[in-house]
Amino acid sequence: MKDVIILGPGRTGSSFLAGLISHNRFYINSEQIEARRAYPDGDYENPELIDLNKKLFFASGYDHHKIRYGRSVDIHAMKNLARGNELEEFRAFIQKCAQNRPWLWKDPRLCYTIHFWQKFLNFTDINVIFITRDHYQIFRSYTKHQVPLTKREIYEKYDKQLLTVENFLQTNGLDALRIHFNEFKDKPSLIDKLNQFLGTDITMDDYRAIHRTNISKKESEVRFWLRYGFGLGKLKITRMLGI
Repeated sequence: MKDVIILGPGRTGSSFLAGLISHNRFYINSEQIEARRAYPDGDYENPELIDLNKKLFFASGYDHHKIRYGRSVDIHAMKNLARGNELEEFRAFIQKCAQNRPWLWKDPRLCYTIHFWQKFLNFTDINVIFITRDHYQIFRSYTKHQVPLTKREIYEKYDKQLLTVENFLQTNGLDALRIHFNEFKDKPSLIDKLNQFLGTDITMDDYRAIHRTNISKKESEVRFWLRYGFGLGKLKITRMLGI
């Protein structure tokens, strides 16, 4: 099987998708992945990849280790990092992955850092998946996890990530498998679509193995908008006071 890279913003269901695909199949350095409240099995993200992507953010001039609204990643600077001299740890990581093929990479930062990694990867041996979600669903998910942004800011942040992935795919002439969050509702169809593209043998047993129920309760529209309104008021006061 080819290796797999999942590209897409956070809150799109990429953790579930990565878990479904990688279960007993792809190398993700799972023994080092730590559980957290919403994800008992972790985010299915290789910890070494995450650490290196954070380093790439800072090295490219970005001032935070996560993607933030109002702060643009310099793609040109990101590409130039691949021409640097101190790349041993990045090459060592790729070599480690190559020794444990097939591997899977998933991290929202890849929307930007893939412009660095592309110089060291052979995409004829890699299947790329591009995952997306409706704007309103993204907004609900961010707000549910108390991300301090307005609705418009969340949309703009999400769209920027989509745009850089689209540009990457178009520039390199890559055909990615496009998965939308709503496709998770039809489990057999999703599994068949993945198997056809990846050449895998994913089954409903894999789905049940990584699916977690009752991680969070559904929230009514009224409760959601009340909570969002309260959070928005708090955000405006915080920004007004410069806190």
